[in-house]
Amino acid sequence: MRDYFQYLDEVLGLQKVLISNQTQNETPSSSLDQNSKSTPVGTSDSRVIHFFTETGDFLPADKLYCELIFLNIVTQTKESIFRTDAKELFGKMMAAMKLKNLQVLTLDCRVEDRSFLISEVEKICESKIVVVFSSFPKDIGELTYKGSGQWIETYSPAYLLEDPGAKKVVWNDLQKVMRQLS
Repeated sequence: MRDYFQYLDEVLGLQKVLISNQTQNETPSSSLDQNSKSTPVGTSDSRVIHFFTETGDFLPADKLYCELIFLNIVTQTKESIFRTDAKELFGKMMAAMKLKNLQVLTLDCRVEDRSFLISEVEKICESKIVVVFSSFPKDIGELTYKGSGQWIETYSPAYLLEDPGAKKVVWNDLQKVMRQLS
């Protein structure tokens, strides 16, 4: 059974598997990354959104305020912004943006239904701009007001490692963010 879960995770990229008669020793080997927890098996609420930092779950005691949030939507383990290669590229992107004296929050996010993303982010943090990284961005490059701030969606650093040709698109999107913050 463990080989089956490994196959689902490594070959098919599935993060959550529902099997009703699972024994205690036969747990899925997949997780978001080595330091964080995955979505609970059997979760059926489509509103469930999990936020992660590099060290694990992100559950602030009070609502935070940050000028800029980088929110990376993760559907597979290899898409985490905290993976070594993606983290290195993201560091270069931030350095190029010259974000000095700004409060910046970087999170990975697992979400079942994106329509709840804005309200769930606003429960934990208020921000001027939210940059949503995704391998499959919706409304790419459009800086729009959603909730109390502006949102823009573009390709994730992990996607750029797979398709370096998209770097120009992402850089143009990040320049829009820089203009709004300056």
